[in-house]
Amino acid sequence: MVWFYKRGQTSLSVETRYDNETAEYVAIVVRPDGRQQTERFLTREAFREWLMALEQQLQHEQWIPDGPAHVLPDGWPHKPPLM
Repeated sequence: MVWFYKRGQTSLSVETRYDNETAEYVAIVVRPDGRQQTERFLTREAFREWLMALEQQLQHEQWIPDGPAHVLPDGWPHKPPLM
């Protein structure tokens, strides 16, 4: 899934996916200047906690969601991952 945020005339995106090859949850944040931050997590709980912290940080930095999340056709687990 990809979420877009805006602040004034700038935007950033947050992509979340599951890497079936490594069995990791992945988050990719693309900043307005093109910098890309990739984070990987072994558990769903650690991933969820990081996403909640990121959401709070974006709110604090006055980023506003720009529409609903976009569902990507790939990046989903082939089988239920371990917790």
